Amino acid sequence: ALDSDILIYALRGKEPFVSTVKELEKKVALATTDINVFELYAGAYKSSHSDRELASVKGALNALTLLHTSEGSMELAGKIAADLHRKRTPIDAKDLFIASICMVSGCSLLTRNTKHFERIDGLRLFDPS
Repeated sequence: ALDSDILIYALRGKEPFVSTVKELEKKVALATTDINVFELYAGAYKSSHSDRELASVKGALNALTLLHTSEGSMELAGKIAADLHRKRTPIDAKDLFIASICMVSGCSLLTRNTKHFERIDGLRLFDPS
């Protein structure tokens, strides 16, 4: 699944993200989570060029499979949150939801924000940079 940062870099035409996404597209069905969709829309609406940004986001999302929250992903998120709380290493709830959705869906997460996610046991991460 593509994290918000990767989607933003690709939408802005930044390498190596554009070529990485294009290569992956040839091999697997690309996906993102509904949490990432929220982040993309929030960013687009904050932009001074919101019409252009919204069109760009909508176009990108049409090419992706959308992975949704489920009871299973939220249960896993709750377990991970409790584990990280005990270790005194909590993470942002949105990142926790993204991770749990990927894990329940059997997806790796393509992100540059590995520091946000590396504390989550069992989450497969890929940093294209």
